[in-house]
Amino acid sequence: MSVPFDRKVRVGVTEKNQHAYWDMVNAGWHDAAGALGLDLRIEAPPSEDVAAQVELMRRQLDDGVDALAFVATRADAFDEIVAEADRRGVPVVAFDLDAPTSGRLTFVGMPAIRDVANRLGDVLAERLPAGSTVIAQTGSDHAPGAAAKLAGFLESMQRHGHRVVVGESDGEDVARSLQVARRLLEENPEAAGMYGVYGYHPIVQARAAELAGRPDLTIVGYDLLPETVDLVESGAVACSVWIQEYYFGYHTAVLVNALARTGSREALRAFRMDPDDLAGNAVYPPVAFHTKDTIAGFRSFAAAKSLQARTATTVL
Repeated sequence: MSVPFDRKVRVGVTEKNQHAYWDMVNAGWHDAAGALGLDLRIEAPPSEDVAAQVELMRRQLDDGVDALAFVATRADAFDEIVAEADRRGVPVVAFDLDAPTSGRLTFVGMPAIRDVANRLGDVLAERLPAGSTVIAQTGSDHAPGAAAKLAGFLESMQRHGHRVVVGESDGEDVARSLQVARRLLEENPEAAGMYGVYGYHPIVQARAAELAGRPDLTIVGYDLLPETVDLVESGAVACSVWIQEYYFGYHTAVLVNALARTGSREALRAFRMDPDDLAGNAVYPPVAFHTKDTIAGFRSFAAAKSLQARTATTVL
């Protein structure tokens, strides 16, 4: 049943974990909610926990939300809860990480993650001497986004003839990540570059390079947390990919509002999506590769949205 316009749409949002990255996503959620009049309930387990995510979504359904939005930490884990929401007439949208065959109505997030990682690998490769050693870090052995970012990067490094040393997963624990980075640098003093799959990795790796007295290291990574912006501007991080996570929240809010207000089939058609082929429905904000030469443009955007004040500090 469509939500009448005389009350707010109640949206249950379930994210992957609690980290500064989500502050930037949630800035988009809150800005759109203010414009559209949404009642948001944003929740996440402290760390990666698919079962906890599903339980949060079930509680949101039981509490009477009008729409659900979730991050598919594992693509095959949400089919049952999405089906339950459908039986209750509650539209469901995935964002940041997709579960295309779950029955979700559409997705907002990063396009072709593996291809983006491959391109970032090429950016690093062109800055390294031939046959260099590169250190790579990950924060999850399970999340599809992390796996795709690592796989695409490794493909690029192999193509360019660079050797990659991959550290064990740090479990998205920043302190542990710094320990891993420092150990890998000690064990591989010949390393010329560093790469990480998550937003805290450029910050961690720049600190590890500083502690090791290695200002020559070339570091590339993802996201533009406030500390990363400073590091890119200083040249300590050579390049970081802005995946426009602010718009993951903003665009998903716009979509769930339309789905709840006008009905799923009508809303999908209005956005030129297919109500009979849900797996192919998606919105992909374009990614941008920021370096010292281009970071001023992002600073202007972040200032206009007050992102720095709305994003938690990454504590090392």
